[in-house]
Amino acid sequence: MDNMPDFLKLQNIEKQVDDLCSFLHDEIVEKFHKNGAIVGLSGGIDSTVTLALCAKALGSKKILGLTMFEKESDQNNKYLVDKISKTYDIEIQNVDITPILDSFGVYSNREKIVRYRFPNFNSNCKYRVVVPPNLNSVGIPYLEILDDRDEQHKIKISSSDFLSLTAATSIKHRVRMTLLYYYGEKNNLSVVGTTNKSEYLQGYFVKYGDGGSDIEPLVNLYKSQIYQIGSFFNVHQDIMTSDASPDVWSYRTTDEEFFYTVPYDIVDLILYARENKLSISEINKLSDLSEEKIQNLLRFQDIKQQKTQHMRELPHQWKSNFI
Repeated sequence: MDNMPDFLKLQNIEKQVDDLCSFLHDEIVEKFHKNGAIVGLSGGIDSTVTLALCAKALGSKKILGLTMFEKESDQNNKYLVDKISKTYDIEIQNVDITPILDSFGVYSNREKIVRYRFPNFNSNCKYRVVVPPNLNSVGIPYLEILDDRDEQHKIKISSSDFLSLTAATSIKHRVRMTLLYYYGEKNNLSVVGTTNKSEYLQGYFVKYGDGGSDIEPLVNLYKSQIYQIGSFFNVHQDIMTSDASPDVWSYRTTDEEFFYTVPYDIVDLILYARENKLSISEINKLSDLSEEKIQNLLRFQDIKQQKTQHMRELPHQWKSNFI
């Protein structure tokens, strides 16, 4: 993050962190009347920074970290959580959600589609869904398989296949949310979310999944700024440099590959530009991007924000004329 533009740099970061901690303390203690906070730990920068903020705000003894890995989780993320446990003096509980996901048919329903599209699929193969960029509309997703001989296969899938695969995958997020509330409620803890502004504005979260929480301390901070707070807290370098990933497929994929199509610094630049109504020429001066690329990225983010607007709204209610 050394190349971060000045307009994305947090000013007086110590005060910003103190303000965030005051917000967390007031919400959890004064408004929710809870004993502390629970945070779902993935091994990524967002959940680590959230954990650090909660520990600073409330004290480490009032924080519970919950990991909810499963058989398709990246082993590296488990290693990163070990780094967190050695840094913060908090209780961490681990729940293997594989049996729960199995009971929902998450694996079998997805693999039924994969096997139909790739008959040679077996337990030694890995797979993921990739959504390539299409700057005029939503890109046409495809299935990517790494077979048991380490050969890659890109396979077209139908929109019905894509919806079925992602619907089953979203169950992973919703199971984790359910467990966070179970452990939170039985210990009288507030569920603290980890969604940042870059994800929130583009709908890169699951409604009633990782989007379900009592408090969202990071939702007004761009991903680039989360790394700044991570540096402030001396978050382990392995976490700071690890590629952000949804970690929902057996074949590892990054956030850039699966959703954003460009690095986070470009995502944040375009989001900032849209929010502050910068002209294309102004964006051009702030970056090495061509005007055509900027126009395409602006259009692409517009489409994503429009299509996910419902995710940022409360359930729509019918209003009776008789009330």
